[in-house]
Amino acid sequence: MFLAWSRHADRLQRIGFFVRQDLVDRYRADALGAAWNFIQPLMTIALFSAVFSTLMRARLPNLDHELGYTVYLIAGVLTWGCFSQILGRLAGWYRDRAGLYKKLRLGLFAPPLSVVISELIVLTIGLCIFAVFLLLIDHPIGWAWFSMVAVVLLMAALAYSLGLIMGLLEVFLPDIRRLVPLLVQLGFWLTPIVYTLDVLPHQLRGVVAASPLTEGLHAIQQAVVYNRVPALADVSGLLASTLIASLIALMLGRRLRKAVRDAL
Repeated sequence: MFLAWSRHADRLQRIGFFVRQDLVDRYRADALGAAWNFIQPLMTIALFSAVFSTLMRARLPNLDHELGYTVYLIAGVLTWGCFSQILGRLAGWYRDRAGLYKKLRLGLFAPPLSVVISELIVLTIGLCIFAVFLLLIDHPIGWAWFSMVAVVLLMAALAYSLGLIMGLLEVFLPDIRRLVPLLVQLGFWLTPIVYTLDVLPHQLRGVVAASPLTEGLHAIQQAVVYNRVPALADVSGLLASTLIASLIALMLGRRLRKAVRDAL
């Protein structure tokens, strides 16, 4: 039992090391350093407010607040940014750290969790700044915000699983690294982040609505904009997709463990 606890403690220590390094290295060469964690969401909020609510005067149905569309948009963009960063960065995780994997007995599953944790920390900072913005514009913040935690974690788990699959395959198929940004860009426009489902043609609306990413983003936007807590059925596709992707990543990792280390 002591050896088992020792192994777990060692894994947690390594994950913590990678998280610290990730957060430190992110802006190491920048003069403002970690301040960019606050500047970037502030700029996003300011630009979206100015462009979409002031210049374009975009409005959401059933919401009278003049900044309602901006709130809808920022909630989606912040969450999508976290998802896409996790997926994109994990797609090249193993090849980028080939030197470490040659020197140390690193696991295939635990160390990449550091990317998820660091991106969730950055998202949390962004959401805190977003919450202050909502208070300043007198937009209500209700209990539905707490439901976002489960949805965000589900989306992060889906991104982690998909990222592991892409990262494992990228060791043998380097072109995957080029493909992932294209898939992320396509996913952005096929998910109702900058638009609502009702503006789509009827034939396309059902396809987009069936996406697990649409379920996750819609649940978060509904919680932020309309203070609605999503039911389990509203995110059932996201939950099922996350479980399936996790099982595939687990089986693929176990099957390719030796081959990945040899290829690196």
